[in-house]
Amino acid sequence: MMNNNLFAKDFMNYAYCHRIIYFMYVLKIPQETTKKELKGREKYDEFKVKSKRTRIVNEFPKFRKMYNVRIESEKYELMTLADCIIFDDDKKEAYPIQAKYSFKPRKIYISQKYQLMLEALLIEENFNSKVPFGFIKFLKSDEIVKVDLENKEEILVVAENIRNIIKSELLPERTPYIKRCKDCCYRGVCWGE
Repeated sequence: MMNNNLFAKDFMNYAYCHRIIYFMYVLKIPQETTKKELKGREKYDEFKVKSKRTRIVNEFPKFRKMYNVRIESEKYELMTLADCIIFDDDKKEAYPIQAKYSFKPRKIYISQKYQLMLEALLIEENFNSKVPFGFIKFLKSDEIVKVDLENKEEILVVAENIRNIIKSELLPERTPYIKRCKDCCYRGVCWGE
């Protein structure tokens, strides 16, 4: 790493398979951007335009919103780009919203929760607002899910685990979910073990 900052993508990769961290930071093999990621960025732009004109979350009338918010913590050496943050200035609360170009899954993936936890921690530090929960907007099914973020500090333990992989330079165990290996951009490097 050029600096010691960890990014949202690092937490998502760690949740997918710990070895991705090893390949990126120890072996320095860059990750490829997938077609799905490119399509997701395009759909996010549509989400941003539409949500500026309408309510994203029905329980919030017309609260202040910020988009593409770069937030970081020197204290924790973490950084992310939040898709959208809604602010309830009266309550001194904020609610991160992720826009995902997918259908709503049966349950929220841990990678998505990690991303919201990271955003919540950084919003609290940077905006002096409490973040009790956040939202994920699933663009393909046009559904929104509320996610409890009371245990957001757990993300600091995950950050330490990621940093330990980088510092130790030891290859971690691969994910037990073999289906993930078939879609991984590091399959050619890792698959043969």
